[in-house]
Amino acid sequence: MIAGRVQAYRATLALSFLLSGLSGCAAYDPPVRGDHTSEKYKSDLETCRVTSREAVRLKNAATPQSWIISPITGPPEVRAAIRACMAGKGYVLEKTDD
Repeated sequence: MIAGRVQAYRATLALSFLLSGLSGCAAYDPPVRGDHTSEKYKSDLETCRVTSREAVRLKNAATPQSWIISPITGPPEVRAAIRACMAGKGYVLEKTDD
């Protein structure tokens, strides 16, 4: 019984680290051309943020190894997924120096 509680505590703790890592992507605004203040852009961006976070979360939850390193790998993967999502919606990505 104690082992079950410890395992549940570990899972809860690890999940909180994962969510805190992915939450850093919420403010990400990809380098795309267009009016970043328009309602359509804001709506498209929010849709891409939500779907990208969920897709990366599910991918990282597939194996224990990917789940353990997801606080490190997750945010860059989410940002890349947001860029791809916005490009899929017809927004043109700008070239960046990084």
